[in-house]
Amino acid sequence: MKAGPRRSSSTWFFVALVGLTIAVGVLSYVLNEVNHGMLMRGNDLRFGLEAMLRLTLDQETGVRGYVATEQAIVLEPYLAANKEYPRALAQLRSGLDGEFASVSPEVDRYDALHRRWISEVVLPLLTSKNQAERERLTLRGKNLVDHMRSEERVGDQQVVARLNDLRFRNRITVVLSTVTIVVLTIVMGAAALETERRQRREEHRLALQLAGQNEALERSNRLLQEFAYAASHDLQEPLRTIASFTQLLERRYAERLDGDAIEFMHYIVDGATRMQALIDDILRYSRVTTHGQPLGPVDLRDVVDRALLNLRASIAERSAEVSVGDLPNVRGDESQLLQLFQNLIANAIKYNTNDRPRIEIAASRVNGEATLSVRDDGIGIAPEYHERIFRIFQRLHSRAEFPGTGVGLALCTRIVERHGGRIWVDSVEGEGATFSFTLHSQEEETT
Repeated sequence: MKAGPRRSSSTWFFVALVGLTIAVGVLSYVLNEVNHGMLMRGNDLRFGLEAMLRLTLDQETGVRGYVATEQAIVLEPYLAANKEYPRALAQLRSGLDGEFASVSPEVDRYDALHRRWISEVVLPLLTSKNQAERERLTLRGKNLVDHMRSEERVGDQQVVARLNDLRFRNRITVVLSTVTIVVLTIVMGAAALETERRQRREEHRLALQLAGQNEALERSNRLLQEFAYAASHDLQEPLRTIASFTQLLERRYAERLDGDAIEFMHYIVDGATRMQALIDDILRYSRVTTHGQPLGPVDLRDVVDRALLNLRASIAERSAEVSVGDLPNVRGDESQLLQLFQNLIANAIKYNTNDRPRIEIAASRVNGEATLSVRDDGIGIAPEYHERIFRIFQRLHSRAEFPGTGVGLALCTRIVERHGGRIWVDSVEGEGATFSFTLHSQEEETT
């Protein structure tokens, strides 16, 4: 008669421990998600600070080029950066709250210095014809730009400090939750039957394995973010400087240079331009999973129309004919799907030697899955390369034949995989190609 109550007490004790373990796990997950969101926002702020400085440097490059050459075309980087700067500043300020509110004064000081630089240096410099006055304004501008660099650096350091603090808190949360779960697991193992103890030990092993995988994933994401920031900040600026000043040398000293020297300069500018394009493509590739928007309803016809609008110059230049069939609504990231269609259509135009390339975009639906296809009548792809072309940096042709970085189809693959689909090609060399991929159909999910 006493065994029954003892079993009942043991059962309730076991249930209470299970409930407490679940509560700790849920709390750990919620805290980890919150911290992860803050980490992502902090990285976005770092990119925003860098973008604001990059726009200022583009403005400075354009102004210096105009002062040196007095050619209006050299001012294009300045004018383009002038239009982009207010949007970049507004976007940056929108994220300066909560954990990152302390960065706001640096951004305000930076903007104040930028406005002073425009009004006190740039505008007078563009209209002054006095050489001594230009030299004085140039020196004044350099000092103000150096101050802006310092403010950007201080703001970036503050963001990094907050990120390090968040990472530390995240690690503490993981450690404390892991220790708590381990202790509770041990207590449950001691209170349960032998079979239950073996089961809990297995759960313990899996929990540790999952914690290790989460830590490895977090480390991988952190390294990817750091690489993307380094590529954007440390590689782009020297390339822009090389290209800009090589072009400036050619314009200023063209009469003193022979044909070989000018040709060598073209090689330098072309190499810098191709490296910038490669870095931009790698950044887009690395940000597919870390900077994507939540998946939601997307009208693919609207996406394709926008892609065709973006490619209207290439389509007109090649007199390409593009036909679009009935396209479904799907669940996806609209900006990434736009990039996907734009890459595939651009490839269909590029890898085509016909006078009037023909491209067909179609779709079919089976069991809640939409299959999209982009078909062309271009040069085609030999069967032995059907898998290779989707790997990053894989090219089948020289740059002299077809320009590119070898990242486009790898980016398409990454986007499709993020949407839970797959991508493949059907082609025979010389007979065109059909690129197909699958997405989740929105119509099936809503019925």
